[in-house]
Amino acid sequence: MLKLIKENLYRQSKAVALLFTLLEEEFSRLTNRKPQSVTQIELIIQELMRQIAAERMSLKGLIRKIEPTAAKLGEIMPALDQNFRSELEALLREIDAMEQRCAVQATKNQQLAQALLDQSRSLLGFLHKEIQPKNENVYSARGRYENSTPQASLINGRL
Repeated sequence: MLKLIKENLYRQSKAVALLFTLLEEEFSRLTNRKPQSVTQIELIIQELMRQIAAERMSLKGLIRKIEPTAAKLGEIMPALDQNFRSELEALLREIDAMEQRCAVQATKNQQLAQALLDQSRSLLGFLHKEIQPKNENVYSARGRYENSTPQASLINGRL
């Protein structure tokens, strides 16, 4: 059972390292303005995140098999052999450090994507404003010149 826990943590550390690589690739594609490829890599990142979450749920199941009342790995660590515990702690430190790097990279990606969105929205607003007619004397939907001010007329009548 302990071997399965170690293997699970090892898979998690490799998955988080892959996640960091994918986040760097996403940043590269954002800077190169390749929106289609950014979408593709985003889907891959989401699937990897799902797999990491599944590994963590599996780890919780393994922990509960060892100690039914334990919910976290830290709760069973004191009962483990010193050598095995040090190996697990090293893996946990590695996972934590890589998660921190992933969080920083994800923040950079989000800020760049937001900046590109704001830039595109601003450019679109500018272009829309430029193509709008400046004055009110324009052609109507029927293709006739529409005069917005009515012609002067005399009203002749009795009260």
